[in-house]
This record gives sequence, C-alpha cells and structure tokens, in this order.
Amino acid sequence: MTMLADTVELVIGVDTHKHSHTAAVVATATGAVIEQMTVPATPAGYQQLLKQADSAITGGCGRSRAPAATAPG
Repeated sequence: MTMLADTVELVIGVDTHKHSHTAAVVATATGAVIEQMTVPATPAGYQQLLKQADSAITGGCGRSRAPAATAPG
C-alpha cells in the first residue's frame, strides 16, 4: 500500500462546525503544521480557505498541485 507521504508533500485538513471552520496545512513527511486558520462558516469564509489553500500549495516550493476544491455555492 502506498503511503500518502510518498504521493504528496502537503495535506490540508478541515475541522468543520456550524459557525466556523478550522483548517491546517500539514507536511506529510513530518506531520508538522505549516499553517493554520479559522474562518466563519460563510461563503466569504469558504473563499478565504480556498485562497489560503491555493497559496499554501503554490507557495513557491516547486510543489505539484492537486485539483482544487470548490466552495459550496
């Protein structure tokens, strides 16, 4: 079985709640939290998460990019 760390460098996890969502960008090789943010559970908050995820993934580290998720709309 292939390990996730062998396939991608970063994972973005989101803890969803009724009024807010907290997301963390995690390095798969080490488990280190690279970035974390909490946003309101609103369309504007979803857009903030997508913008931050895109920034983390394309952050100039030469990482390949997985297909982007889209905000509910």
